[in-house]
Amino acid sequence: MSDDALQMNLFPVPLPRNVHVGDNMERERMPDSSELQPRTAKALGAFYTDSQVADFLVWWAVRSPDDTVLDPSFGGGVFLRSAAERLARLGGDPAVQLYGVEIEGAIHRSIADKVNDEFGVRHRNLLNADFFACDGRQVPLVDTVVGNPPFIRYQRFTGDTRRRALAKAALQGVKLSELSSSWVPFLVHAAGFLKPGGRLAMVAPFELTHAGYAQPLLEFLSRSFRQVVLLTFRKKLFPDLSEDTLLVLAEDCGAGRGRFLLRDLAHPGALFDFVANDKRPLPGLRAVDTSALTSAGERLVEYFISPKARALYHSIRASPAARGLGQLADVGIGYVTGANEFFHLNAESARRWRIPDAYLRPAVRRARAFAGLHFTRPDWKRTLECGEAGYLLHFGPEKNLPPEVLRYLEAGEQMGIPKAYKCRMRSPWYCVPHVYQPDAFLTYMSGEQPQFVTNGANAVAPNTFHVVRLRPDSEFSSDALAALWQTSLTRLSVELEGHALGGGMLKLEPSEAQRVALACPGMRPRRLEELAAELDRLLRSGDADTARQLADRTILREVGLSKLDCQVLADAATVLKRRRYARNGEK
Repeated sequence: MSDDALQMNLFPVPLPRNVHVGDNMERERMPDSSELQPRTAKALGAFYTDSQVADFLVWWAVRSPDDTVLDPSFGGGVFLRSAAERLARLGGDPAVQLYGVEIEGAIHRSIADKVNDEFGVRHRNLLNADFFACDGRQVPLVDTVVGNPPFIRYQRFTGDTRRRALAKAALQGVKLSELSSSWVPFLVHAAGFLKPGGRLAMVAPFELTHAGYAQPLLEFLSRSFRQVVLLTFRKKLFPDLSEDTLLVLAEDCGAGRGRFLLRDLAHPGALFDFVANDKRPLPGLRAVDTSALTSAGERLVEYFISPKARALYHSIRASPAARGLGQLADVGIGYVTGANEFFHLNAESARRWRIPDAYLRPAVRRARAFAGLHFTRPDWKRTLECGEAGYLLHFGPEKNLPPEVLRYLEAGEQMGIPKAYKCRMRSPWYCVPHVYQPDAFLTYMSGEQPQFVTNGANAVAPNTFHVVRLRPDSEFSSDALAALWQTSLTRLSVELEGHALGGGMLKLEPSEAQRVALACPGMRPRRLEELAAELDRLLRSGDADTARQLADRTILREVGLSKLDCQVLADAATVLKRRRYARNGEK
């Protein structure tokens, strides 16, 4: 499930895999997976996954020869085939107990014919329709729903399909945000086809555990099922996908407010062991604090660290010695130009076009410009010497522009810059809004840890960074906040409040950044600024570990943590960082 991909499970014979493909609800016909070479598959957005996932979900959900089964987006039919084989082994009749829905006409016809030929499944049981347009008149209530929902991000999940989807979720008592991706209302709607006591077994993006728009879905699952098991994996479930995933196993529909359980498996191969040895109920499940998870107070990633580290972290967060970054500063995104290469100029371009200094703002665009805790004027000048764009073309309220600037804007018009989306949405097209000179910058995509860097260069930054502005009532300077950012407490908090992407990077949204915990000792401001200068020196020399240890000794010990406490926090942060890397195949 790529960022804006739909599921498509192509169905060769024998059928080994699932495929996720496309970026529209209406999909063009794709070739059979046996025809797809690796390069072609990648170009088409098609990614293969092991059939063990489908076999496991069907094994878990289908338990009786009388069970009826629905795959609400059957694509290439991998779940239909697995369910048909499972029912046949149990002594059921797949021909009348199996149902499916598929929106794409050519795929529907091909797969419906194949499962009819092989298992006798009736054509009228397999609908060619948009699942969001289906209700009990087209599809009966079933004992089990299995499958892999379409995953389309909200930017492409638009129009009538979105309206129908959100309306279907509302019928189940779930009010969803307009920012919801397609899979959220899909899971809600799918659960609406279950009989009392029914079971739901689905693949879901890991966003289920941290995205704000998914919170109503967690609450819905909790109140709709007796028990919900989340299976996560230390190795990615689908290695070729940028999207990280987990498995949702919800049982006993309609039994009242239930509980969440978790098992973090080493790798997807463990699923085969469960099936081969018929291990049901699943062993090794751990209870999750359901109320905390469903009220956005806690994230599932916390259960990947030791109970001791988790308890210590929560005790510090609840104490007066810690505050969220948002209590001390505002965090937002940088400006959006709509055409970065046009609006950002390097020194040579500025000279060649003779742009007056009054229309040029010092700008920083890339994190490699940051060497330590402070981004200084000399640091900014070095970015100019390296040939990187160092200026933003910026206009005030004046209307009479000098000839040199007009010539540059005319050149932009000839290039079609005013037609770019953001440019054509503003008037005049060349005035970039929301340009602030922040107190600090915060990187929000990182492998190690997001960098908090003070803005001594008086520069501005685009939305490749978050911009940080101190609150008027904050007792800490930007230098002091940069020092506080270096402790093991904050390093762990970043891992817990941010979210890992499929490729192993850590992303920190502005709302997540504002929740990051900072230890706030009762030290003189001057002492923290001196500490920031020393930490800056260490980071510029490449000695990040020594910088962290110094921050822990100076800041965390000041708020009452022991040396052992500091190590527990540091080890927990390392566990989560290594987990991110390992999921991308890195050491």
